[in-house]
Amino acid sequence: MNETFYKVPDKYWYRIHFVRPRFKSNIENVLLYMANECCKIPRCSCQEYSDRYFNAIRMFPGNIGMADKTLHNWRTEIPALFGFYNEDKLHNITETSNMAKFLHEKQDLTQFLRLFLMSFQFPGGHMKPQDTRDIISHNIRFKPAQFIINVLLEGNELCSNANSEKEMSISAEEATYCIFNDIRVTSGNVSPKQVAQNILDNRRKKVKYYDQKDKNIQSLSGTPRSKGDVTRYAGDILDYMEISNLLNCHYGFYSLKENQTQAIKVFHTDKTYFKGYERFYGMKDYDTSELSLVESQWFEYVNKSMNPDLFKSDIRSILGVNEEVDILFDNRIKEVFASDNKTTKDIGNIGEAIVCGHEKMRMKIKGYKEFIRLIQIVDSPSYHPGFDIDSYEADGTEDHRYIEVKTTISKKKIQMYGFHMSTNEWRVAGTIKEHYCVYRLMLSEQDKTLFILRNPVALYKTDQIEAEPRDGMEISFTEDKFKPTELLVWKN
Repeated sequence: MNETFYKVPDKYWYRIHFVRPRFKSNIENVLLYMANECCKIPRCSCQEYSDRYFNAIRMFPGNIGMADKTLHNWRTEIPALFGFYNEDKLHNITETSNMAKFLHEKQDLTQFLRLFLMSFQFPGGHMKPQDTRDIISHNIRFKPAQFIINVLLEGNELCSNANSEKEMSISAEEATYCIFNDIRVTSGNVSPKQVAQNILDNRRKKVKYYDQKDKNIQSLSGTPRSKGDVTRYAGDILDYMEISNLLNCHYGFYSLKENQTQAIKVFHTDKTYFKGYERFYGMKDYDTSELSLVESQWFEYVNKSMNPDLFKSDIRSILGVNEEVDILFDNRIKEVFASDNKTTKDIGNIGEAIVCGHEKMRMKIKGYKEFIRLIQIVDSPSYHPGFDIDSYEADGTEDHRYIEVKTTISKKKIQMYGFHMSTNEWRVAGTIKEHYCVYRLMLSEQDKTLFILRNPVALYKTDQIEAEPRDGMEISFTEDKFKPTELLVWKN
């Protein structure tokens, strides 16, 4: 039986590509770590910033001893794709970007990656000038995340009209051949609905995609690229969309996340587009150096897209909360879940509520039930005493334990332990000493991890944690010195 392969006509075939970070398999940890490290570097000369930035990459867990070439690849890839710093070579000044500050301050990888995907387009300043020129010469204007979402939305409607109970999905292979490598699509001449229909028709006809005889997939050496190599760029975007909680992935097929209607709608209706390259369309004689001059405008555009109100993380969906957990959690959590206006600050609220429940259960287990009703969340919008929760030591005394909660939320489990303490928090910690604790709480779909740092100022003075001044203190610690504490869930 002869196999039928899908073929993009040669005159419409163009392989879109972009920077692929070597750390993609560990992207959440790396991004949080590098955002944290960038925020420690003050505005300084390009060389000084570069040296400190490179040293931060070297100090990432597992990188010590790694070849300089690999580390230099990291140094190139992070700013190219995620724009963590702005380099002004004309005035010899580099400073940390709003993107890095946003991620470091919000500690919300879901929202950060959504905003990244929202602005990511072709052409864009994340590409080398010659590649940008090629994109423009093929008349490509393409926002991959938005297009994929619209294909899935249109596909769901087509499935519904055909009385199918299945939802629309897409694989990296289908996205590569039917979207990314077809100029008719990336130039806007084929609609998402047409693409969705094309994919469904190909499935019905059992059409295959990867053909080793296809000359368009040959490498420079003349041998066919592997299927993984051919599909890697579409696969990257789909993976980013899954990490950012926009898509589900089952057996290599991606579908819309069922409880993310509002976020999906934002992508679907998005009208934003960076137009800095528009004047080059139709031009034949221009130097690529002219494209390089647009890069600063591109990164300014991307940094301005860091709008904390555009996407509001749905805490319930990320934590996988169900009725049973609702019953067990403190009432403060129920109030947040019941709200129709969840914002990024709910991450802090959730963290405080979980820790408050933990403290109440700790008192109950230790036999100090009389203290349970006295534990309270004390922070308020108008007044911050330097800690979030007033608890007790449960050691036979009536000594208080003052707790500052630092919460990070992500789809996958992270091992990035840094956090920021304000000037007031650090001052209060130094005053209260051993009765001041930082509860570092990391929430993901996989698990909930808690570290307790008692008397952080003393820990710093005894070299058990690192701290650097920046509008307070940037704190970092390692798992070899601190072990997770069992997170307790309040039960009556």
